[in-house]
Amino acid sequence: MSENPFQQLKVLRSKQFELCQLEHTDFEPLFSVASNPKVWEQHPEQDRWKRDKFQRFFDGALENSLPSYTIIDREQSLIIGSSRYYDYHSDRSVVSIGYTFIDPSYWGTSANTEIKTIMLAVAFKFVDTVCFDIGPNNFRSRRAVEKIGASFSHAVDENKVVYVLTANSCRLDLESDLL
Repeated sequence: MSENPFQQLKVLRSKQFELCQLEHTDFEPLFSVASNPKVWEQHPEQDRWKRDKFQRFFDGALENSLPSYTIIDREQSLIIGSSRYYDYHSDRSVVSIGYTFIDPSYWGTSANTEIKTIMLAVAFKFVDTVCFDIGPNNFRSRRAVEKIGASFSHAVDENKVVYVLTANSCRLDLESDLL
């Protein structure tokens, strides 16, 4: 792999949200969101709301070779979740976006769309394809990526299916005034 352009992305901003590179000090505010079992009810690891399980998830985000982000509602100055880039392959021009969770109070709002729009707008500057790894029973996430134009690619195993999205198939306005 050649130089990783994603490593330089410390902060991403949209109208309502700021995605700041994850830091050790983000654990407690993120755990306050992640400790809600509803966040993980459709996830293969449904007990990630427990401190020890979330600690492993958080540590993995810190160790990720690509940016992991804390998602902040700019108006409320409130941490509402996390997301990350991972699995970048310059030779295949692909990166994955995922490990995303947001506070259930933001479900059904434009939050996920706005967060994905900014992350995809940036990703498509560097790659042709974005992948989303999703638990097969996470129908909320599967429907969300289908709405933006991602297509089912394949099942990896009983815990993961993969969706792919290209800039051409993306239904989001990546040059929107959200950014």
